Amino acid sequence: MKFARYVLLFEAIVINAGVGLYCFFFPAAFVAQWAPASVPAAAVELTRWYGVLLGVLAYAMLRVWPMKDDRIMQPVVEALLFGDLTHLAATAFYFHVVPVWSLGFIFMLGMSTFLACVRIAWLVLYRRKKAG
Repeated sequence: MKFARYVLLFEAIVINAGVGLYCFFFPAAFVAQWAPASVPAAAVELTRWYGVLLGVLAYAMLRVWPMKDDRIMQPVVEALLFGDLTHLAATAFYFHVVPVWSLGFIFMLGMSTFLACVRIAWLVLYRRKKAG
């Protein structure tokens, strides 16, 4: 379970905060990793909102991470797992429209899958520990 906590810390700092700042300050560069054609300016600007959401998520994760009470961590991990699963579903919709295996797409798909597996493992271990 300790491994999962460090994965969450890495995710909060590097992925959510880092990508959130990148989306907020450089939305066109972020979108260019995903869309091979030009995208309307309004769609690019919506990427800033994605950056804001990632920043809020990073903040919430960093506030919960140091707490040693797994009862507090459980609903956060469950919510993040729900996010992973819906993110993977959204990825399928995206790939249906833009069937391009870009580096950003491959990285995102791999990280979402890895994070979902870590969260499932954490929840299983937590429930076993709680039960017995």
